[in-house]
Amino acid sequence: AVGPEHIPYIPSVVVVSAEVLKFMLNGSLEITFNPDVRSDKSVMLKSMLANMITLECLKLFVPALLYLIQNNLLFVALKNLSVPVYQVLNQGKLFTTAFFSRLLLNKQISYCQYFSLLMLAAGVVIVQQSTNKDQSSSMNEGNPWIGFLAVLVSCVTSGFSAVYFEKVLKQKSDTKEQLSVYIRNMQLAFWSIGLGAFPIFMTEDRNLVQQNGLFQGYTWIVMTIIIFQAITGLLVGFVMKYADSVLKGFATSVAVVLATILSIVFFNDRVNELFLVGATLVILAVRTYTKNPPVDVPSAGGAPGDSQPFYKKKKLVVGVGILAVFAITAMFFNDGFSFQTAIRV
Repeated sequence: AVGPEHIPYIPSVVVVSAEVLKFMLNGSLEITFNPDVRSDKSVMLKSMLANMITLECLKLFVPALLYLIQNNLLFVALKNLSVPVYQVLNQGKLFTTAFFSRLLLNKQISYCQYFSLLMLAAGVVIVQQSTNKDQSSSMNEGNPWIGFLAVLVSCVTSGFSAVYFEKVLKQKSDTKEQLSVYIRNMQLAFWSIGLGAFPIFMTEDRNLVQQNGLFQGYTWIVMTIIIFQAITGLLVGFVMKYADSVLKGFATSVAVVLATILSIVFFNDRVNELFLVGATLVILAVRTYTKNPPVDVPSAGGAPGDSQPFYKKKKLVVGVGILAVFAITAMFFNDGFSFQTAIRV
């Protein structure tokens, strides 16, 4: 996206702007919904700012730093890998999240749930591939080993930071009173703002700011992105608090499918037959994960969990097999077609 007079925005400034807005949004909600401080908001404001200079706040420095590293590594990966390869490798964050959930939170995951993660990753990749208009133009001439290493480290930092943030949100704080999700989001945004401002003033972005200003290229589209990023950051905190990091991965994957459908309806984007396969795999993965918890954990319907290996579930194996055959067939007839007529009918 570009701004007025075709001046592009500065990505690092957009990231910091979203964090500033998230900080302000969470602060406003903390004041609004905290019943203990509605009568004296000035006291609450001082208390919130004091929470930014505590040992509890220091805990959030870790995920903030890892998110910064992760974002920079993704740029390195895209410079050295083709888009299809990057899309496949980047799904590794689903498995690193599950691994760290097991390691740090002792979360029990059944065989079928592990298999559902594989289906989910495959489904997201297929959905993303169905919208790639020109595969040849997505090739890069960089070093693929550097790109692979960048994605690998990015997946590790993504999984660890997500689970670490979840652990901080769910554990009891060292203070007398439990900190709310709003305060925790503010603490994470506090460190993200400080770390995110570093590249603005210490890299070549500084020259761009001096030439055209800090908010160059800002349009209503850019502002909308910033607003949605801030709201997303707010909601992620609640997902981590009341659900878990693995379910966040499922929610993100479902969002990819929904975003693709919306782009088909509103922007006339064209996808091929693989989209149906990918979307079906995502839906099947969500159902498999929710219906097959560990043996000691009740499923979504209240029934006991199941630790039976996925390959012993005949219906699941047959369904995935049919989808695999359809996907392979679609690859040989990979001519894009529009869903517009079908949807409107």
